[in-house]
Amino acid sequence: MRPNFLVLTLVGLGCGLSLCVARTTAAQAPAPPCTFLTAAQVGGAIGSKVDAGEAIGTTGCSWSTPAGTTHVVVTLSFWPPQRFGEMPPMPNVTRVNLNGVGDQAFYVTMGTLTSLSVKRKSSVFVLHVYGLPGTQKQMAAEKSLALDVVSKL
Repeated sequence: MRPNFLVLTLVGLGCGLSLCVARTTAAQAPAPPCTFLTAAQVGGAIGSKVDAGEAIGTTGCSWSTPAGTTHVVVTLSFWPPQRFGEMPPMPNVTRVNLNGVGDQAFYVTMGTLTSLSVKRKSSVFVLHVYGLPGTQKQMAAEKSLALDVVSKL
């Protein structure tokens, strides 16, 4: 079994959940999601080259490091505004508010995985960085990318 199997499985589950939630609640991205970040911005935030973004349905985009390198995946998913902040209480899940990004923002951390949810005007999006070692590095990359997305909203 490849060491990246868990990362790929989690990415697939996250993307699938994002698509299901977005589809059932009719989330609308204000523009095609892959237009909010460039491969250069994503690569700069994670410290590695990434391939061009690939659409995840109509509400998300995913960027991955090239084959043969340490596997890192970044996803951007737009959510319906009314879903912002929804997070059922779960054991071992930490939620931390973040100031200075959008109108409201917060990190959610569970084990070694983190995500950043941001609300800016009538748009809500979630950023995930998978495969980057260390929660602090993931949070820093997500914040950097969120600022880039917010600048286009």
